[in-house]
Amino acid sequence: MDDQTRLELITRAPVDEFLTKEELKTAIETGVKLKQYIGFEISGRIHLGTGLSIMKMADLQRAGVETRVFLADYHTWINQKLGGDLEFIQKAARDYFGRLACKMVEVAGGKGDKVEQVLASEIYNQDYWATVVRVAKATTLARTLRSVTIMGREEEKGMPTAWALYPMMQVADIYFQGVNIAHSGMDQRKIHVVAREAGEAVAGYKPMALHCHMLLGLHKPSVWPVPKDKEGKWTMFKMSKSIKGSAVYVDDSEEEIRKKVTGAFCPEKETGYNPVLDWVRHLVFSPMFGKDQVFAICRPAKFGGDAEYRRYEDLEKDFSGGRLHPMDLKTALADRLVELLAPTRQAVKGLKIMEEIADRTSR
Repeated sequence: MDDQTRLELITRAPVDEFLTKEELKTAIETGVKLKQYIGFEISGRIHLGTGLSIMKMADLQRAGVETRVFLADYHTWINQKLGGDLEFIQKAARDYFGRLACKMVEVAGGKGDKVEQVLASEIYNQDYWATVVRVAKATTLARTLRSVTIMGREEEKGMPTAWALYPMMQVADIYFQGVNIAHSGMDQRKIHVVAREAGEAVAGYKPMALHCHMLLGLHKPSVWPVPKDKEGKWTMFKMSKSIKGSAVYVDDSEEEIRKKVTGAFCPEKETGYNPVLDWVRHLVFSPMFGKDQVFAICRPAKFGGDAEYRRYEDLEKDFSGGRLHPMDLKTALADRLVELLAPTRQAVKGLKIMEEIADRTSR
């Protein structure tokens, strides 16, 4: 595979930003061994927003990048997810999260058995904690506190001291594993910028950063229409487990998928802010699934008859012109997701831990 093809595979959609493409180009041309990691809290079931980032690893594998999923059990413990029960967090990481992450890579055409799974607590040693201290010495307290938003938290006066430790640990995770591509959604950008800025001083190198698109939640935004000052800042409307109707989980049943998607916010002719169109663009017409995607719309002749789309731009044009109705679009998207997620649904059948995960995330 030539250098340009590798570069394009690594940086193509659903990547919204790569820091920086010039550094990546140089690394490829000079034969640097590329090692990626993506870290996750074990906060419950995996939704499609997380799944999209996981699936990107299939592209990285095609480009010859070593891929790794970092199961952040201590970070989950600090953030008090799954009841703050470290033993259960570690069990969920091994029995559920790691298994489904590898299956999602396979859904996108990658190799699940080529994804290295690392449980954070198993590599944390004296040298790691020394790295955390070096990170702390290289950053300011004010910046660290601003970075707690990576936890899905807001900086507040009464926050636990451990929250301040979390961002420093995340930076140290990158250095300690020796990875040169830190991979996440756009919501982790702040911490990756810190890792890049402090990298030379603390670890002797500057890691690159790959930031994937964050799917919009299926729910109607709290303010509609979206204010002008919020346009282009849609990470605040990302899919969320805490908002009812916002997320589709990668192990949802067919019935659950259809119910959520057909009930999604999808204003007629609206192409600016439209979660359903966002999902169609990034899940149906993603280059990860090949260039020859055909998206079929099935409808009675009196409503225009069946239609097929091979390009997202053509579909968006018909939608904005009123030639494609929201319900027909949602029905077709639900059909595609039911098909796409069949392997992950199958992977959790009979998995005993599922009930306990559901119980701990609903408290």
